[in-house]
Parts: sequence; C-alpha cells; structure tokens
Amino acid sequence: MEIQNSHNEKLVGLLHETGSREVVVLCHRFKSDKNNAILKNVAAALEKERIIAFRFDFSGN
Repeated sequence: MEIQNSHNEKLVGLLHETGSREVVVLCHRFKSDKNNAILKNVAAALEKERIIAFRFDFSGN
C-alpha cells in the first residue's frame, strides 16, 4: 500500500487484513523499517487474534 503525503513523498506500508474493525498501527524504531523481525512477529500474532495490523515506513526510510 502506498500513500502520498503532503510533501509528495510516498509512504509505503503493509496491511494485514483480517476483516476486523480493530486495527493496530505498528511503528518501527529509529534506523529500522517496517520489515524488522519484531514488527513482523507482532503483526503475525495480531493476525492470529483476528486483529488488523498496519506496519509502514516513515518518510525518509
């Protein structure tokens, strides 16, 4: 999923869709990205509980 921000930068994210109305936004730490092992594991655990997870890269990453 790509979203354009107000500075014309593309923000890239991954939505782990489960059909739920509950959503958790996962934010990575400094000098990391949306694909680090911790965020992947948390997203997988949330999916098992049928909760949507959205992980993304901040602009500049």
